[in-house]
Amino acid sequence: MAQSVKLSDEVMALVRRESSLQSRSVAGQITHWLRIGRAIEESGSFDNRRVIAALEASSPPEDLTVEEHEVWLSAFGDKMA
Repeated sequence: MAQSVKLSDEVMALVRRESSLQSRSVAGQITHWLRIGRAIEESGSFDNRRVIAALEASSPPEDLTVEEHEVWLSAFGDKMA
């Protein structure tokens, strides 16, 4: 069942640009990125619990892997905005 989701103008601009470059529909691009994100979170090199711990300041961000640090930095920036 299809559902509507509100995304920021900034996110939609990125999705539209990439979907055009990759010859995908907007929905197809979002689905593609969703699958990639899920695969990364489920991979052995990424532990979302560690990212959450760093966001809660119970663990230093310096202890994160490169992939985890990227997610932490993005989430930290969102929280600071």
